[in-house]
Amino acid sequence: MSGNLAFRGALVSWWQGAILGLIQGITEFLPVSSSGHLALAQRLIPGFRQPGVAVDLMLHVGTALAVVWAERRAIARWMRGREGAELLGLLVVGTAVTGAVGVALEGPATAAFGSPLAVGTFLILTGVVVLGTRWLPGGARSVTNTGAGRAALIGLVQGLAVFPGISRSGTTIAAGLAAGLDRAWAARFSFLLSVPAIAGATVLELARHGRELAATGPELLGPALLGAAVAAVTGFLALRLVVRTVSSRVFDRFGLYCLPLGAVVVLLALGGVL
Repeated sequence: MSGNLAFRGALVSWWQGAILGLIQGITEFLPVSSSGHLALAQRLIPGFRQPGVAVDLMLHVGTALAVVWAERRAIARWMRGREGAELLGLLVVGTAVTGAVGVALEGPATAAFGSPLAVGTFLILTGVVVLGTRWLPGGARSVTNTGAGRAALIGLVQGLAVFPGISRSGTTIAAGLAAGLDRAWAARFSFLLSVPAIAGATVLELARHGRELAATGPELLGPALLGAAVAAVTGFLALRLVVRTVSSRVFDRFGLYCLPLGAVVVLLALGGVL
């Protein structure tokens, strides 16, 4: 069967692509796991299939662009001074660790996308971690004194977030706070670290499934691109919100959303509803 036929109807309509983009944009930076929400939403779309996780990655590209746009002035300023080289080094270290962990866990992580029980369990774990940030005071470390060790730790945690239901932003911000980073910088470094990770994962996924994705034509590619655009706009707004909530110490309250949601998903999965 050709790629076009194999994935015909993966997104029944363009509005479903827009809804997936909205879900991605809202949940990528809020500590509630965008991958978990996408996995659950896609399960509710009749007949949804995709080459690998190509659609998910396209949606993530949208939110990565939101990071670049939101931080464009800071990035330009960093690039003109010594901080730029230091930041680049931190991102290289963190991304290298993320890549190593992500590759090692790729098999079980991909399988978890099809398991509502796994998604629910990881959402509960995210809730516990995010609630725990209430007792993490953070510190005063910024670009110039974050250090390779802290960047590697945050990269390691980001690698673990390949599992749906584990919030990348929630766990990496928690790791940054635990390592003594300033609360606002912990959030911003988490967002910046997502950009090279998403770029690398996208390149790998396109190398594996680019031909299949292209063969689907507008039936999959068009709605996915629309979703990416929606994710970019809504992600930009959500990013601003997260920076404010981390700084104002209400960030941990998002855990109160993840815990009951995860519990409901687990119960529905055990009951055979999902």
